[in-house]
Amino acid sequence: MQNINSAPPLTVAIGRNVKRSGYLMFAMFLFLMTTSTPRASAQLPGDHKRWIGTWEEESGKGEVYDFYFSENAQVLVEKSTGSEKVSQTYHWQENAGNILLSETTKGPIPELASAELKKAGDQLYHLTLGENQVIKIRRSLTAVSWMHALFLFAFVFVGNELARRYKPVPYIWFFVLPFALIPLFLHSGFDSVFRWTKLYSAVVGCVFFTLFRFQGLHKYKWAKVAVAVILAVNILEACLQDYSAGHMANYLNAAAGILNILTISRWLGLKRDPNAPNDMLWPGMTVAWIIAYDIWNITFVYLNFPNTVLFTICILIAPTLAALFVKKGTWMQARAYALGIYMIYIFSFKSIADNYFNLQFTLPLPRNEAIVMGLALLSIGWNVVYAILHFRWRFTGKAPASLQVGQSESVIG
Repeated sequence: MQNINSAPPLTVAIGRNVKRSGYLMFAMFLFLMTTSTPRASAQLPGDHKRWIGTWEEESGKGEVYDFYFSENAQVLVEKSTGSEKVSQTYHWQENAGNILLSETTKGPIPELASAELKKAGDQLYHLTLGENQVIKIRRSLTAVSWMHALFLFAFVFVGNELARRYKPVPYIWFFVLPFALIPLFLHSGFDSVFRWTKLYSAVVGCVFFTLFRFQGLHKYKWAKVAVAVILAVNILEACLQDYSAGHMANYLNAAAGILNILTISRWLGLKRDPNAPNDMLWPGMTVAWIIAYDIWNITFVYLNFPNTVLFTICILIAPTLAALFVKKGTWMQARAYALGIYMIYIFSFKSIADNYFNLQFTLPLPRNEAIVMGLALLSIGWNVVYAILHFRWRFTGKAPASLQVGQSESVIG
């Protein structure tokens, strides 16, 4: 790894990384501009075929309504929820700019029978399904959504690298921006307690880890225990949410999460790297445990948040790659920084995307019973095998020769 003292000045390094990420963002912007012009028959709503709306409960659980309009006065609607994706075809007609759906009540999406998509802007419709359930329907461009996901991955990866390499950066990221950007955050459309709590709890974790690195918290045993507790509580909260869903796949994944908590080990080995850039290191964090966590977390989000699962995959892969291939032992720090950067980004970006582009960047992934159960079985299976090997080592001292399950203080060092 490059020593911070030999690294280029902060402004130069930031410029280089921003320039690289900027190319992707600029390409996405050009594509957006060229593909957002009318391309289809004027018979389609807003001259566009695909429209997506998302709904988020106070608990954070999401639903996605994916509309595919056709010129034969039909619209295919795909609804993604926690454990399933269902579809139903309606007839539609335009009336004074609004879109009226047919009265078909038979089918898996009966709440849309006789529903009205009220025109709320040039490229925006409002769908009201309940007293407090107003879903904003926006255009979706599949290629742009994938480009945005790639940009998000690069943004989080580079942001984490800057935050770990240069001391001023985490202070700017996590001590200044979360408060300076509040006026922008207020236009993000996020109005649930869950979202705002998630934002600032992620920021608090990043603040704590930054103080661990630079303000002497690494000297205290309680601070090391607190890092492990933050991780365990975060997993436990998700397990409780999975359990409350009441589906077999959720139960299996909740059990996997509990095993993931029980196999956290060697937190007292947490330390501050004495060499610049003074990373927070967890030498006893094993590769197999990290992979178990990633599988469990992706499964959890897939089962509960179809509106954000693609984003979650990006922000989980970025810190894992950084911890395994850039600076070993930094996974916990990278995970916290990646989540904090993502939350700040998504609150800011959504304000811009909603108010200026009127585009929906959520992209529902394939979803059926086989995929759902397959992911749940993979999650519980990996965590069970790892737990067996981990506790076998704890109780007998026996461990695989080629697989670290906690037996070494420098597992990935």
